[in-house]
Amino acid sequence: MNNKLIINTNLLCKEPEFKTYTCVVEKAVPVSTEEFERLKHAPMCNNDLISENLNSMWYGNGVHHCLLIYDKQQGDGLLIESEGAPYARYAQYIPNAKLLYENHMQTHAHEMRLLCPLEIYQHIEDYPPECCILDNEKMAKYADRINQGIMENDLPEERERGLMHWYHPKDDNDELDNKVYSAHCSVEVINGELTGVITAKVVGELSDEALAKFIDYCTGQLSDGWGESLEQKYIRTGIGEVNVSFWNSDDSWSLQTEDEMNEGQSEDMTEEPDMGMTM
Repeated sequence: MNNKLIINTNLLCKEPEFKTYTCVVEKAVPVSTEEFERLKHAPMCNNDLISENLNSMWYGNGVHHCLLIYDKQQGDGLLIESEGAPYARYAQYIPNAKLLYENHMQTHAHEMRLLCPLEIYQHIEDYPPECCILDNEKMAKYADRINQGIMENDLPEERERGLMHWYHPKDDNDELDNKVYSAHCSVEVINGELTGVITAKVVGELSDEALAKFIDYCTGQLSDGWGESLEQKYIRTGIGEVNVSFWNSDDSWSLQTEDEMNEGQSEDMTEEPDMGMTM
């Protein structure tokens, strides 16, 4: 078995001097192996993906601003600065580009948390779930066991990006796809109650429109996709098997940022007490 390091690169050649240039990745686009191979073997041919992203490539103040297109299965990529051309006019082959980019995303991302109330049902044979709702304050001591159950329920392909694995952007300029690297669900004791938490890793700041779109996307996942799968899982705790739901149809349910939730609680605490007259 060959255990030696293998590096895919351009042809080695004699160079009198190695000059380096500062290249900033303005946008990274993962593509299929088939699409990457077509680009790799014909970089000087017009390419729709390059044409659609001309505003991500320019040169200024000694810096090349580039588009990174990488093979999402194999990992290698091409760093491209087309100078307005619809083909890879200036490009560099980058081995393990996917790994480089994803490591950068994880290192430079900041966390953003969304919070929501939970409904936890004790599984009792022949009893409808609505008759078996448990108190979230009393369930707080089972947070670790429930989080273990959530991890066990996650599919292998969800481990890296969580809910964002299922996000399908409508175009290459989608802000969520470019800025939100991952979104993972867990439970946490907040103000004494077990609460649903989505922890997102975000590069840069989301616009108000993108934040609203992200909350709407996560709500859909909690009510139908990821959340529906979790609701059907029986998680064993100290009081028996339970089902955990991150969503319910009650009007009081909401998915909010942590800052919004804290602001709402502060307002509730500062409200004037009812001084109505008693008889």
